[in-house]
Amino acid sequence: MRLRSAGLIAAVAALTVGALLWRPSGSASTFAPREPILATPLRVAFETGLDSLIVALDSLQATTAGNDRSRSLAAFRSTRTDYKRVEGLVEYFAPGVAGFLNGPLPDDDGDAPPRPLGAPAAFQRVEVALAGDVPMAGGSTPRGPLKVDVVAMRRVVVTLRAEMQFISVGELEMLDAARLEIARVTTLGLAGVDAGASDNALSESAEALEGMRSLIRTEAATAPDNASRERWAAIDTTLGNAATQLRQEHRFDHLDRLTFIAQFAAPASLAVARMRVTLARRAPPRRRVWRDDAPSVFDTGALDASAYAPEYAPSANPALIALGRRLFFDPRLSGPKTRSCVSCHDPAKAFTDGQARAHTLTASGQATARNTPTLWNSAFQPLLFADERAGSLEEQVALVLASQAEMQSSAQLAASRLREDASYRAEFARALWGRPDSVVTELSVRVALAAYVRSLAAFNSRFDRAARGDTTALSPRERAGFTLFMGKARCGSCHFAPLFNGTMPPTFTTSEPEIIGVRQRVMARDAILDSDPGRAGVDHIELHRFAFKVPTLRNIALTAPYMHNGAFTTLEQVVDFYNRGGGVGLRAPRPVLTLSAQPLHLTDQERRALVAFLRALTDTVVAPPTRPSVASRLPRDRSVAET
Repeated sequence: MRLRSAGLIAAVAALTVGALLWRPSGSASTFAPREPILATPLRVAFETGLDSLIVALDSLQATTAGNDRSRSLAAFRSTRTDYKRVEGLVEYFAPGVAGFLNGPLPDDDGDAPPRPLGAPAAFQRVEVALAGDVPMAGGSTPRGPLKVDVVAMRRVVVTLRAEMQFISVGELEMLDAARLEIARVTTLGLAGVDAGASDNALSESAEALEGMRSLIRTEAATAPDNASRERWAAIDTTLGNAATQLRQEHRFDHLDRLTFIAQFAAPASLAVARMRVTLARRAPPRRRVWRDDAPSVFDTGALDASAYAPEYAPSANPALIALGRRLFFDPRLSGPKTRSCVSCHDPAKAFTDGQARAHTLTASGQATARNTPTLWNSAFQPLLFADERAGSLEEQVALVLASQAEMQSSAQLAASRLREDASYRAEFARALWGRPDSVVTELSVRVALAAYVRSLAAFNSRFDRAARGDTTALSPRERAGFTLFMGKARCGSCHFAPLFNGTMPPTFTTSEPEIIGVRQRVMARDAILDSDPGRAGVDHIELHRFAFKVPTLRNIALTAPYMHNGAFTTLEQVVDFYNRGGGVGLRAPRPVLTLSAQPLHLTDQERRALVAFLRALTDTVVAPPTRPSVASRLPRDRSVAET
């Protein structure tokens, strides 16, 4: 998981923390006004929660000064509970503070110092320090910076508390925060993303829901009519049911995740959506991966394939997508006119080529080639290529065309060739400008190809249908596999549901590569690491050597071989690799990875169940262009539908 190092925590704490506060994840505006804003009951409740967190941090600081570890651990758990109860609004109004305390920090600061991937944030670092001398990323000593961490955490929370006088907390903001927090619990909390050193993820997730529930009750107390009171009560009830379900299962590895998502989280998400519908006219327009009109991240059409598109990219339409598809199959785009996009991305193979490494047009390129990734759902990645060197599909198209190993061409060369074809000129004109004829440009070539790739969105696998309530979509073994995926096997702590790639929900703005120790070829022991530098070859940061993007696991059953170099030919081999502890577990000569070196101790039956679940993520049917609206899922309530 992606968390900050202690060195960065201390550095940030030494500076002003104002920069951490003012980038609300759910808001369209910044906090420019500096005149105090009249307090609302919701803001007072939030401030009270922050006060409790400050008191808890004081207690934690006092206990860590002594040698009573059990007392310190109890104080830590109390502090984490207080944080979880305000987490929803902290994440919403001050995501930088949330990242500082609990990771990850927003990745929008190009001046941030290089850091080890996987290094823990403040809460995780304090937890490890108190739990014992457990090795951590970067090779640091856990107990040393404990006091510095706690002091820094308190300073940040106190600053946020002081700044609350300038923040307006209304019912719409609170509902947006609740919506995000339910999704955060179902995707990250159930995977134990921020509670890896303990097994408290379920109880802490319950506290997060209870924190939002208390805010719901605060607002319900001022509801103007019976209809509003009923809708607030529905949110209260469903959140309470979900929190109770999490508390009833004390064993992290045993909770039936699918049942929780479909039967407890989904009703809570829908109840929040019902209330948000009544306030929709007040909501500012926003462009986010998770659509505002989708109650849950698991809903049909919940994710917007155009969210990562650059501002210059036109809105996709059937004509533009069809044009992009034609280009995808046209060998004239390559320099020698012998290869097209489909040469390496075969639709019959889930848009891969079935080879360990892609065949290149040059002998020198073959030596450095990587495994060809699937294009299904590639629109839902903020960064492209295994080393994350492209920031959009349009940029990726340009880089692939210009690559001497891949296409030996350029967008300009492709455009000049296509201009000579009258049918292409007419098709570009219809798709982009609605005119009889058009000059084909390098930009129009790139946006057309990108539009086609963005259309390859498929979210109706058997898992998706099960998450939406179809209890017969998965077999008992596959359901058990999903529980393992999110629990004991810890797959969900890097391959985040529902995308099952490295893009972190619920805001889908953060994606970092991982260092897992992939070997050159399949070997049981004394593995030799692949020499590909990965992300370090792009940013030239030594700490990022051997780091690669976390790929999607959707359609994984169709995309063998696996890993950036195609080292594994079967899913069973991949599961065995992780079960042994990755590269370190196989004695690869790399001491620090972002992957835990601890074996998973999966039984043969558990490994088979995990593979069965992964196969249930198969879906190669393009999602329909239309999607059900929120209103179609709401009860026939005239007062709701017409508001």
